Parts: sequence; C-alpha cells; structure tokens
Amino acid sequence: MLVTLLPADAVAWRRDALGDGAWWRLWTGPFSHWSALHLAGNLTAAAALSVLIGPPVWRWIAVLPAVAPLLSLFLIASAPDLQHYRGLSGLLGVLVVGAGVEGGVIGRLVAGLYVVKLAVDAIEGASSPVLPTGVAVVWQAHLGGLLLGLLVAASFHLHRRASASTPTRTPSDTP
Repeated sequence: MLVTLLPADAVAWRRDALGDGAWWRLWTGPFSHWSALHLAGNLTAAAALSVLIGPPVWRWIAVLPAVAPLLSLFLIASAPDLQHYRGLSGLLGVLVVGAGVEGGVIGRLVAGLYVVKLAVDAIEGASSPVLPTGVAVVWQAHLGGLLLGLLVAASFHLHRRASASTPTRTPSDTP
C-alpha cells in the first residue's frame, strides 16, 4: 500500500494518462484511493475477507499486484466512458472468490451476497459512504475482480492437481 503515500494524481488510473504512455498506472491505479476514508473502507473489507480465507490468504494477496494490470485492462475494455478509477475494491473481488473457495459455508455465503450486490449495482447504480460526493462505484471493476478471482482459483486448483500427481523423489530414488 506504499502507493497511497504518493500523490494520487501521479498514480491514479486515468484513461487519458494511460493513452499518453503512463503505463505504470495499470498497476498503481487499483492501489490508489480517493481519500483516507476510502482506503480505510477497502482495507477493512480486505481484513474481513482475509479472516474468512484463513491462512491461504497469503497466496491470494500475493497475486493482487500481478492481476492489477489485468483489472485495469478490463476497465479499459468494459467501461469505455470511465475516465478515472481509484480503489482496491476491484481487486477485493479476487479475495471474494478466495473467501468462496477457502472460507467454508460462510465464505460461500459472502461470495454469493457479493454477486447479488454486484448485479444490483450494475442494474441500479450504486454509491458508497466511503467515496467522496460525486464519485460513483465502478461495478465493472468489481465484476473484473470476480472474473480474475475465478482465473486465480482455477490456476491454484490446476497447480494443486499437478503437484499432487507429481511423484516426489527421495534420495534413495536417485541412480
């Protein structure tokens, strides 16, 4: 979260700046915030999801910097009118999938409710008490986070399957 210490205008996701070659914003935009309250709200949600996920949370958190530019590219494609984006909430969609996969019944319930909320936001629009007046919730970021979370979950599953099917060698097995 060190990016939050930088001037927001230098790191926020801005379509015009991306078009001018400020590609670092693909990574930094989802980690910048509109305000300290916005950051606190996102971190509170991340902490709650982390509790649901349990110890496997670290591998889910570790992928967030890698999927951040993919989320940014998803926003470019899915929200052509979007000019500015800040916030971790899109990447929290990845952790929502993590909660659904790792968090038992409660995690699956939370993930299901998140999907319902996403659908309502997409249909009716949404605001948030942690966002400044005039800044709307970008439901496309939440959808992108969920889709990326599903890709991450599939990747983890395939890795587990591959690891389970690979025989381990002991020193006595070597010629």
